[in-house]
Order: sequence, then C-alpha cells, then structure tokens
Amino acid sequence: MLNIKNSLRNITTILMNIFMVISLIIVLVFKNDYGYAMYWVITPFLMILVLSIIQKWSVRGLNADTKESKAIQRSFDDTTTLATVFFGMVYLTIQGIQSFKGNLTNNPITIISFFIIMLLYELFTYLSIYNAKKETARLLEKQYNKKK
Repeated sequence: MLNIKNSLRNITTILMNIFMVISLIIVLVFKNDYGYAMYWVITPFLMILVLSIIQKWSVRGLNADTKESKAIQRSFDDTTTLATVFFGMVYLTIQGIQSFKGNLTNNPITIISFFIIMLLYELFTYLSIYNAKKETARLLEKQYNKKK
C-alpha cells in the first residue's frame, strides 16, 4: 500500500511538471487565457505535491543516534522550510500585486521568472532529500561498522 502511494505521488508530480511546461508553452506561444489559467492553477497543486514529498521523507526521521541524526533532520527541515517559505512568499506577492494592479499574472516575464523560481524550489527540495539520504547512509554505515 505504501509503495502504491509513493509511486502515485511520484507519477502525479511528474505529470504536474509536464502540465506546467505545457501551460508555459501555451502561454508563451498562444498567449490565451486558457494557458494563463492553467499555469496559475497548476502552481499551487505542484507546491502541495512537493510539500507532501517533503512531509513523507520528514516523517521517517532517523533514530540511529541522538546527536548526528538530529543534525541531519534539522538541516533537512531548515533547508526545505526556507525554500518553501521563499516560494510561497513569491507566489503570494505575485497574487497580491495582481489583485491591486491587475494583468501581472498575464505578463510573460512574470511567468518565466516564476517558472524558474519553481524549478529552483523543486531542485532545492530534491537536493535536500538527496543530501539527507546520503548523510543518513553514511551515519548508518558508520554505526553498523562500529558495532562489528
């Protein structure tokens, strides 16, 4: 059951990224309202999926020891929290300015800039997970070899 949830989450994340690229292409080539709406609707859903990936990995934790495990978990939590807050603030700022100024979400420069920020957010998240897994493997190997 857990593998089905994980693979469904991964497939959904890949599909959402594909839809995001498709909507970016529609926006830049055709400049129609459907593309703009699709782009700004997919964005929060993609953020929720990335947050669920962070939450899934964060829940596992590591109880190998009391010092290094907490340092690995804290580093992971800090990095992903800062990336999520930055991404969320940029998104909310764009939506806030849109409500006062109007037509900001239809600006190609805003859309391309936000797309780059979203890619960086996902990159930071996956790099944080990779680094935490690598540090966890190193710690477990050190503890396992120490007990022998």
